[in-house]
Amino acid sequence: MSNELTADVFDSETAAESDKAAAIAKWYIVHTYSGYENKVLTTLKQKVENIGLQDQFKDIVIPVEKVREIVKKRVKDKDGKYKKDEDGEYIEEDTEVITEYKLFPSYVFIKMIMTDDNQNIVRSVRGCTGFVGLNSMNATEKIAGVTVHNSPPALSDEEVRELGLEADTEEIDVGFRSKFKEGDTVRVIGAYCPFEDPVCVVESVDEANNSVTVIGNMFGRKISAELPATDVEAVD
Repeated sequence: MSNELTADVFDSETAAESDKAAAIAKWYIVHTYSGYENKVLTTLKQKVENIGLQDQFKDIVIPVEKVREIVKKRVKDKDGKYKKDEDGEYIEEDTEVITEYKLFPSYVFIKMIMTDDNQNIVRSVRGCTGFVGLNSMNATEKIAGVTVHNSPPALSDEEVRELGLEADTEEIDVGFRSKFKEGDTVRVIGAYCPFEDPVCVVESVDEANNSVTVIGNMFGRKISAELPATDVEAVD
């Protein structure tokens, strides 16, 4: 085999390996206008489906944290009308709800095969401002008189693990998020009040058990007590 033929075979194998590496889907981050995360996600998924590029775009997600919270909700009677007390005020009760909070507001995470065409599809979505790692100075360059897109940096395997992008979210325990924080002034509204004055201050918060430790006065001394978070309310 001549040296020229050997070189041609080597170049062909190298190009094939390069194409194979380029065809591997990796995670990228795109920035959006504030409040446009869900719209960008929905629009991009629809575009991918309409064009038939599901094999190019493996996943599109907005990382969220699910937390259990206790909120006040108005009570309805059997006719579906809101109940009122003797003073005409709506009757409310503590209700546990699961709320989703975006972990990274204004960002959408995409697992995709990076090509110029695919990059253009993402950029064309209304509300998307571009890929993280690229800006107006380095997003494109001219090669032989042709404007081409530079590839944005992909997330490393370690970053993907740390962000939990491929974790089984169904197995994650949903914890409590307290609406109180250390230093908040609250009023004890539960049946048991360990202080002379129901107005006290939050010393610490135990979100795992949905409880708070508060400091109040008793016999001229400051004492602390742990109470269910549902037994206190914020003082305006």
